[in-house]
Amino acid sequence: MSENKEYYAILNELISKNQTVWQVTIISSIGSTPAKPGMKMLIPLSGKVYGNLGGGELEHLLISWVRKEQPSSPILETYLLSEEGEKPERTEGIPLSMVCGGKVSVFIEPLFSSNILYIIGAGHCGKALAHLANLCDFQTRIIDNRPEALENIPPEICNDLHLSDYKDLEKHIQFNQNALIVIMTQGHIYDEQVLEQCLDKPFRYLGMIGSKRKAEKTFQILKAKGYSEEEIQKVHSPIGLPIGSKTPYEIAVSILAEIILILSRDKI
Repeated sequence: MSENKEYYAILNELISKNQTVWQVTIISSIGSTPAKPGMKMLIPLSGKVYGNLGGGELEHLLISWVRKEQPSSPILETYLLSEEGEKPERTEGIPLSMVCGGKVSVFIEPLFSSNILYIIGAGHCGKALAHLANLCDFQTRIIDNRPEALENIPPEICNDLHLSDYKDLEKHIQFNQNALIVIMTQGHIYDEQVLEQCLDKPFRYLGMIGSKRKAEKTFQILKAKGYSEEEIQKVHSPIGLPIGSKTPYEIAVSILAEIILILSRDKI
């Protein structure tokens, strides 16, 4: 009983902080297997895991797979704990080189918001945006090329921090039709470099901070490189709703309001 209390206390703490975490539950087991129905594990994006899935290759595989693939919707999967050399049909489940010989079904459940906001730039505005987005139940990820800037961000603001030289964004951003991307690096050159990497990728929202003059200059450079007017028109810049924002948190309010407005249109 005490183990259950500790597990659910940790679960409540992780969810209340909007941490990126998945819960993996053993749904059923047939035959010889260390995994038993009801076993659970909480898998954060990094660091310590909580709970027990029976140990062994299955547990190790699930932890690695979840952290690599980062599923944003629930998944039900079956694994065959077959002896090495046996080749069961793939339709029966995913074969593993275990000697147990049993079968295990697991339910993988993301316990965080499916709205992932990628904030490129860990300055004052980036931190303010991450803070507000977290309060509004967004999952946030901050990407920056300065280790010291990332080190100054407390976990209650954002716990998903990525160090990048801005040349390998595909390693840090899952470009898809739901991706929300805000560019606010510490320099115009970096903003342009990041924007160019994002333009030909799928996304739901792409915004770049800066004045109208800066945006026009950047767009002219991109047009000279061959980007079309249609591609450039997808970029929100100047970013945010025009509410006369000046301070980092005012700017964050205007950006988040614009994103929420766009997402709300998808529900109509």
